[in-house]
Amino acid sequence: MLRVLVAAPYPMTRAGLTALLDTTPEVAVAGVADDVAAALAEVEATAPDVVLLAPDNEVEGWLEDLTRLTDGAGLPPILLLVDAPEVAPEALRSGITGLLLRDAEPEEIVAALRAAALGLTVLDRRAAELVTTGPAPRPAPGAGEPLTPREREILQLIAHGLPNKSIAAELGISEHTVKFHVGSILGKLGAASRAEALARAARAGLIVL
Repeated sequence: MLRVLVAAPYPMTRAGLTALLDTTPEVAVAGVADDVAAALAEVEATAPDVVLLAPDNEVEGWLEDLTRLTDGAGLPPILLLVDAPEVAPEALRSGITGLLLRDAEPEEIVAALRAAALGLTVLDRRAAELVTTGPAPRPAPGAGEPLTPREREILQLIAHGLPNKSIAAELGISEHTVKFHVGSILGKLGAASRAEALARAARAGLIVL
C-alpha cells in the first residue's frame, strides 16, 4: 500500500487530490495539510511513503519554506505539482524528488508518486528540458545509438517505477535479461543512473512521465 501525504493551500485542491488517491487501488491518503510547516508535522505523525505538494500560485514561498524548515533533515520523497515548468531547477535544489505540471493526467500523477516512492526522479518533459545536469558524462560504448523497441518498453516500465524483477514478470523474460537491457539503455543514453537515464529520455521525448 502506497501512503501519500497531500499538502495544498486550497480546500478544493486538497479535496480533488484526496478523491483521486482514495479511488486508486493500493494507494491510501496518509494525511492532509495546508502548508509546508503543517506537512512536515504530518510527516512525523503519519510516516507517509511520499509527499504530494500542490502549492498552486504559492510555489516559490513553499520551496523557500521547505529549504528553511527541513535544513537537510531526512524526508520521504516529495512530488511537486505546479503550473509552470520554470521552477524545476529551484525545486530540485530544494530537495524535491519529482515535478509534474497541473495538466498531468490522473494516471500520470499516480505513476509519478509510485516512482518517487521508489527513489526515482520524475520530471515532466517540459520541466526536464530546463534542468541542467552538469557536464555531459563521457559517452559509453554504444552511446548515441537508437534504443530498440524492447529497450524503449523497458525504459517506460522503469519510468512507471517498476524494479527489474517486476519488469521481468511483466514482459515474461528473465531478470538477467532485464539487467542486460538496462545496462544497454544507460550506455546508449550516456547516463550513469536510472534517474539520469529517465531525465535524458524525457528531454528526448522517448518516454511519457
